[in-house]
Parts: sequence; C-alpha cells; structure tokens
Amino acid sequence: MKHGSHHDTKFFGWNLTAADGRIAPKADDQPPTACAHHNTPGAETTSPVSMSTMLCAVCNGIFTGLLVERTDMPHHQSLSCLRRSAEKGCYICKLVAVNVQNGMSNGLYDGEPLSFEWYLSFFGFHPIPHDEIELYIIHGILSISSIPYYDEMTTELTLMDTKKITLQNTGPDVPIHSPSPAASVTDQAVLETARSWLESCCQNHALCGPVDPGFSPTRLIYIHDTSSVQLLETKNETTSHPYVAFSHCWGKSETLKLLQDDPDKGTKGNIEQLCSRIRVQRLPASYREAISVSLALGFRHIWIDSLCIIQNSHDDWAKESATMKDVYANCSLNLCASAAADTSEASFQCRDLGLVVPLDLDLEPRWTGITGRFVKLGPVPSKLHQIKCKLVNATVLKSELTIAPLNSRAWVVQEHVLSRRHLYMTGHQLWWECLDMYACEVFPKGFPIYLDSDILGRDEKERRQYYALNTQGRPSGHDGATLTSSPVGQSESTGGELARHSTSEGTSTIDMNELWNSLVNRYSGCNLTHSLDKLPALSGLAQNFSIIQGSGFALNENSYLAGLWRPYLPRALCWQTDGNNLNNHSNYRPHPYRAPSWSWASVEATVIFHPISLSAVHACPVMGVSVLPEDERYKAGRVKGGILHLRSCVIGPFIYDASLRWPWLTPSPSADSRFKKAFGDSLDLGYPQWDEFDLNSGKTTIFISYLDPLPHTIHKDGIINGTGAVRNRVRIETLTDKSRVRLFFVPIFQSPPLVSGPWRLDGLMLIQVVNKPELEGFDHGAVFQRVGSFVYFGVEKEGLDLLPPQTTIAII
Repeated sequence: MKHGSHHDTKFFGWNLTAADGRIAPKADDQPPTACAHHNTPGAETTSPVSMSTMLCAVCNGIFTGLLVERTDMPHHQSLSCLRRSAEKGCYICKLVAVNVQNGMSNGLYDGEPLSFEWYLSFFGFHPIPHDEIELYIIHGILSISSIPYYDEMTTELTLMDTKKITLQNTGPDVPIHSPSPAASVTDQAVLETARSWLESCCQNHALCGPVDPGFSPTRLIYIHDTSSVQLLETKNETTSHPYVAFSHCWGKSETLKLLQDDPDKGTKGNIEQLCSRIRVQRLPASYREAISVSLALGFRHIWIDSLCIIQNSHDDWAKESATMKDVYANCSLNLCASAAADTSEASFQCRDLGLVVPLDLDLEPRWTGITGRFVKLGPVPSKLHQIKCKLVNATVLKSELTIAPLNSRAWVVQEHVLSRRHLYMTGHQLWWECLDMYACEVFPKGFPIYLDSDILGRDEKERRQYYALNTQGRPSGHDGATLTSSPVGQSESTGGELARHSTSEGTSTIDMNELWNSLVNRYSGCNLTHSLDKLPALSGLAQNFSIIQGSGFALNENSYLAGLWRPYLPRALCWQTDGNNLNNHSNYRPHPYRAPSWSWASVEATVIFHPISLSAVHACPVMGVSVLPEDERYKAGRVKGGILHLRSCVIGPFIYDASLRWPWLTPSPSADSRFKKAFGDSLDLGYPQWDEFDLNSGKTTIFISYLDPLPHTIHKDGIINGTGAVRNRVRIETLTDKSRVRLFFVPIFQSPPLVSGPWRLDGLMLIQVVNKPELEGFDHGAVFQRVGSFVYFGVEKEGLDLLPPQTTIAII
C-alpha cells in the first residue's frame, strides 16, 4: 500500500524537515556514520567482516532524536543520492538500491525522477494461541518507499528481537548464522549447510521423500565425476536410482541438446555419443554447477530436460512432458538455479552477504522523544527502552526467490508444486524448502514465519495443501496428515494447520475449485519460450488434480477442458485478465491457435477469477462442451479446437461511443427495446473487463481479436487448427467500421442484493462474425467468440424480466 508523501510535516512546534526529526540540511551529502555494531566475527549472531557496519546520516536519523512513528518522512531525495549512500556502505540504502534496481529491471519504471520516504511503525505483540507454534518477537517494521510509489521498489525491514517465544515463555536466541563468504555455491562450507538440511529431512520427514521410490525417468544423466557424465537409458537398468531433478531457465544461449537423426532437416543425432561419455566442460555453467552440487550431496544421477528429452522429436517430447508429474514427484531433490536467467549463468555471481545478514541495533540511547500520526509528543515509552534487536531484511524472500528469473518460467510452477524437497541456488545464499521446513543460510534452523508475507501468501498455503492431499503411492500410514511445524503451511486464517484428512476421506475441508483457480492465477502470469506449451506445461498438475478429485474429473475431452474442469462450469467461465500484472505491458491472444476463447489458456495474460456470491443464481445452463486434443494419447496436452454450448439470453448488440464515459458502450439502434428500458441508454454502472489490451506510456488501448474465416464444420466440433482461420486484431474504436462483427453480453450469474437494491450480473462479452450483415441482432447460424467478461450492478429485480428470452448459443 502506498504511503502518502509528507516532506514538511510539523508536530507541536517541531519542524520535521529532515529524516531524523530535526533540522539537518543537506542530509543526503553527509557521510555514513558508525551507528550500528556487530559482535566478534565468527560468532553465531555476527555478520562477516566484509559486511558494512555503517548507516548514513539519513538512515541514522530514523533511530536518533525524536522518534516519528507511523508518519511518512523524507528519506533520500534523489536516486543518485541513494545510490551514492549505498556505495559508501549504508546497510539500509544498499537494500533499497537493490530493490529499486530489481523494479527497474522488470520494466515497471517509466523514467520519472524518484525520491524516497520512510515509515516506521511499532506494535504490541500478541502470540497466536497454538501450542506448537514458535514466534519471533517483532517490535516494528521500517518501510522505505519510492515517490512515485512502486510496490516492487518498496523495502521493508523488521526490527526483530534476538529472542523467540512460545505460548508459555520466552525461548532461546534466534538462530541467525553468518554464512561463509565463499563466492561459489560448490564451496564446501556452503555445501555443508545443504547437506545438513538434506540429511535431517531424509532422516526425520516421512512425507518429504519420493511418492514412488521405484520410479525411474526414461533417461537420466549418470555422474562419473566432476569432469564427465553420460546419458543413461533406464530401461536397461535392473534397479531404480535416487536422482536430482534440475529446474532452470533455458534462456537464449545455445547449449548441448539430445537430438535424433533428422535427414530432412540435415540434423545428425547424438544419442549414441551422449550415451558413451559427455565432457562436463562442454556443458553450460548452470549444468556444471548442478552436476557438482548433486555429486557433493551424494547423488550420482540427475535429470536435465534438454539432455533427457529428445528435443527434435515431437513424439518423445509429448510422451515425456506427459510424465513430468512423475519425474518431479519422485525425485529425491529438486535443485533450482533460481538466480540464473540463462544456462550460461551460475549462482552466487555477486554474492553479497551484506544484503541478507541482519544488522545489530541498540536503540536505547538514541531516541529523545516520540510523536507521530497517532501519538502525542512526549517521552519514549518504557517498552522501547533498552531494545536490542536485529534489523532484518523482510523482503529477502521476495527479492531472492519470488521475483527470481526461475520463478517467471511457466514450467517451474508444476515442478515446484510436485517436488517435495527443493534446494534453491539464489544470488546470495542457498535456500531449502520441504514439507517440514523453510530455511536459508542466514536462518538455517528455519526462516522466521512472520518475516515475509510471501511465505504466508495464498499460493504457498495452497501449494502445501496440495502436497498434503497428494498421497498417491504412499505407504499406508502416511495419509496427508497435518504438518504444523513448517512456516510455509501456516497462516493467520488456519492458525498454522493444514487440512487434516486422507485422500479417501475426500477434500471437503479444502475448496478445490479455489485451489485450482489459485494455481491458474500463479501459472498464467509466467512466461513460456514456446506459446503452444501453455497446456502441456500444466499437464502434470492437471493429472494430479484428476487423481485427487476422482469421479467427474477424468482427463478426457468432456471433463478437462483446456485448463477448465467440467464440474466447475459455468463458474469457471468467469475469469478476467489482470490489468495490474501485464506480461510485457500487453494482454493478447497469440497466433497460432492454442485454446478456445472461453478458456483462460487462450490469452497471454495473468488471470484472476470473479468472486461469485454464494447466493448467485445460474443464469445460463451449460448444454454441452468438449475440446479436441491434438494427440489422443495426451488428454492434458495441446488442443486443436473446442466448443461450448450455453443456453442464455443474448443482450445487445452494443456499439462503441467515445463521447460516453467508461466503458464507452451503448446499445445499438437494433438492440431490443426492452433491454434498453431495463439497462438505460448507457452502461455506466457496468464494469467490462476486456481480455486484450496494451498499456503503454500510461495509456490503455483496448483490442478485440477474432478468428475469421471460420470452417463450415465449426458448429460440429469447434476445430480451428489445420483450417484457414486467421486471427484478426482490431482496436475497439474501429469496431463500428466492421459491419460483420458485433458485440454482445451474455449473463452467467444473477446475484441478489444483500438487503435491498439492484441485482448484479456477471457474464461474458462475446463477439459474433455474422454471415449476413443485413441481419439485425445476432445471427442464429453463426458461433460466438469471447472478448472479455463483465459485471453490471444496476439491474432492478423487475428489470430481469425484461431481458431477452434464452436461446442456445455456441462459443468457440
């Protein structure tokens, strides 16, 4: 949330024009001041010698003089001053500068001048009443934000006590470690931490191992030593082998790939050669690193997609992508090159422990008084005397993992969900995740639960619920029981508990529809090298979901519908593209065709789902729906067409009118007069959500795309691939020039008011390319195509009776 900007705030005669609450002109130009300290290097709670023990004058002022609480205060007033302070060694400014640079790298910054402000809040501590949870004492949070505000550029630091508490008493010191300053992830001091995590998990965590220890991928890479490996066809092996599955970004670098002979393209295969011996030096940096780490952790086998799937064989690729669920669910460890955007990059390229190791603070002698938005000017409260805490980077998880290059890759979503142990190689340290623990080098005994909100995020909670439910192949006795000790499974809403049940007991305690929607939201915002992989890259999760849900969720053309599930219709149709998270500032339907327009998989965009009221009434029954897989052997893979039949009223057509307020739509002269009476002459109470739009230089440009010409068999099967259909993309303002293209609304749900007032309609925006332009209204002989969704709040109860009569329509 953006804090306001107050650069000249006054409290009871205090002129707070400087960051420390006192008059301090030109604070940006003052040198760093030694205002924090560390213990002796090498001690368990200290930072390495190379880490700065300095804060600049501006940051020092936050903890000196008058304590200004819960009030926006000026920090550095230019990006150049912030960077200069960071270069001089200021701990806080260095963290802020890195987050700002990350935000700029993501293309979110449009070049305007930046200044910065800080916001410090203290709060009382109230432990959650749960016997098994250990919480860290957190005294407050310091936020540094940019002006103009960018959420991705905000840095949060937690003032965390060196003690942790349980419900009953105060526990021991927080186990904070100062990692080895080694510059390589393969350094023995670094790997020793990883070994301890792995050994502890293997010995103590019954649910973290492979689902089926007897499973073997079709191919593995056998590691002879750090200099040579070879491709292994596992069908020739008599026993299975524990193996590492490697998650990485391909990037643009050319790398060694497994190929078969292809005389038509002049490609010479290398399968026999790779089965003989591969010199590790021939492999890219991220592969070499993965092989060395795997060997050091005791593994002789590793699965790497480019070397274990024949890259120029469509049949082998389709077969192996369909078994991805098993490859990751049965690996002993998922090794993740999180920081590498390309196979040519290694981890720890710029390892800087000053960005991750907490800074010791002794605040007691520094504040002389307190004031703020909700506090009268007065002495510092006794509870703030003699506070000795650590200033902890609360955005470290976000900066190192959440926005890491690897997490932008769509294939990684199912790799992350399906694997049970993860070792992440980030830019500055190693991270560990399994069902029972989330840890990093700085917090090797467990990452603080309340340090980073990303851990408590919906996606992580539901991912763990998915883990707990996925017990296929487990020995009896391991039935998805509650795992309460891991931070990733704990949330304010559940009190730290996951749903407790076995698969045989059903999934009544978890809303599986919402769980699938959450996975789709997370997945749809990620990137694909090949657009047509949209459904194959989700196929592993679809297979697992089908197994968990059982009856009604079979992987066939009538149940799994290009990313939607038949039992969840029509609710699953009410999705929209997210305008706050544009992929490359543009949401669009790619060509060639990859999914029906009513499926979220048809759009290159982050997708969210409408929150439909429990009291909502279905306004359109689903009369029939099916998709046509490209290959009948792989029901969760690519599709070549699909068709949906709804029985609903068709409202419209509408025309675009730039003279109107948003959404610039009004009923056309040919629209039903009864509808005009019910809705009025405009839709200013409506909220259309267009599927496709560009956002450049702050200006939104809305597009509508449609397939034309359509094959004459389209009504029968909805098949598009292999036909002459071409995707046309036009600006909405040019729609009036397209006499054959007409826009309609189709209600899906009608929701009554909580007490009184108008009803709400949720539905789809559809276009129809009519066969006969002279016809008014819609053409009963033509199919519809989705272009968006809508919510309309202005229909009185009696107005619902004025809607057009229902008719059966086909949407492709």
